[in-house]
Amino acid sequence: MRAPLIRGAAAAALLLAAAAARAGAPLSLAERQVVTLEFSQPIAGVAVTDLEILSLRPQGTRLQITAQRVGRASIEVSFGDGAAVALDVTVDGARRSGRAVTPPASDEVQIALGEERRIPAPDVARVLVEENGVARARADGQAIFVTGLSPGSAAVVVMDGSGRRTSWTVRVR
Repeated sequence: MRAPLIRGAAAAALLLAAAAARAGAPLSLAERQVVTLEFSQPIAGVAVTDLEILSLRPQGTRLQITAQRVGRASIEVSFGDGAAVALDVTVDGARRSGRAVTPPASDEVQIALGEERRIPAPDVARVLVEENGVARARADGQAIFVTGLSPGSAAVVVMDGSGRRTSWTVRVR
């Protein structure tokens, strides 16, 4: 992925994509997932390389992205001062299988700030975490790794290979 070009005030508040963009990784979404990016100034224009993969809805300082189907696309967001942000987006489909992901023993997982907890989850296909900066989660196919980023709580949704969803809350203390 090419590094995003961010100038001026547009650098503040990319809610979901900032960490991925800094790491040089594409924004990864699941089919039919909707995410909202928020910028510090109004969006002047947007462009996408494939409208069948992504639909975009700019409104003021926010850009709603809906993953329509599996594939890769690039988005360019431009602002009135000439600044632009470029993002590469990958949309993955759910794997199909018969085993469900087992949730943790309770509907809430408590972790300390900076702690990473491994939660066994055979057949995990996708893990989604609320975009509030409290926690980060990743899946490796057999487990979910949750890391506490700041005090508070965040919702976690786990999808198994057949598309079934399990939800719980991560509370960071």
